[in-house]
Amino acid sequence: MLRTPRRLSAPPLPDGRAAARGPPACRAACTHACPRDSPHPRPLPSALPAAGVEICGALKNVLAIAAGIVEGLDLGNNALAALIAQGCSEIRWLSEKCGAKPATMSGLSGLGDIMLTCYGDLSRNRSVGIRLGRGESLADILASSTQVAEGVATAGVVVGLARRYRVSLPVLTAVAQVLDQNLTPAQAVAEIMRLPQITET
Repeated sequence: MLRTPRRLSAPPLPDGRAAARGPPACRAACTHACPRDSPHPRPLPSALPAAGVEICGALKNVLAIAAGIVEGLDLGNNALAALIAQGCSEIRWLSEKCGAKPATMSGLSGLGDIMLTCYGDLSRNRSVGIRLGRGESLADILASSTQVAEGVATAGVVVGLARRYRVSLPVLTAVAQVLDQNLTPAQAVAEIMRLPQITET
């Protein structure tokens, strides 16, 4: 089970319906798929496996920072899609090692949440990544932010999980390298884009 501060499971966007309040909220996940003002809310299952929901809910924030970096570097949609696809695979690999069900990753609390956080204009973590890609320092970004970007704290946790479960997570762990100033955003993306192709099954 991924053990991170409770705030790391906050809703992906500021107007999200589900606010995390510990494990019960993770198990319940979201109750609706549409914005609160939608006339057509879509009820969702309320008993999703906790492990998959928690892991996807935390790691998508790290991936969103990586996606924002690519956007901040103005590398284009093809590079962005390639990075997010790789990141989704990494989240799935780690989730399965932690006992999550594959169906959780492919559902709304998995891929749906990931896509919203990586592409949404209101995504806090994506915004941090964009500003990093444009050359701002993390200290300046955090000092000027009024909301918490959960992926900043989670990035270091991911490195430890990768070592513990012996899983290769090059995209997710690269975010920690950038945040710790061991790599520049451009260097991190260049290393990721040089990764060998993997067989898709």
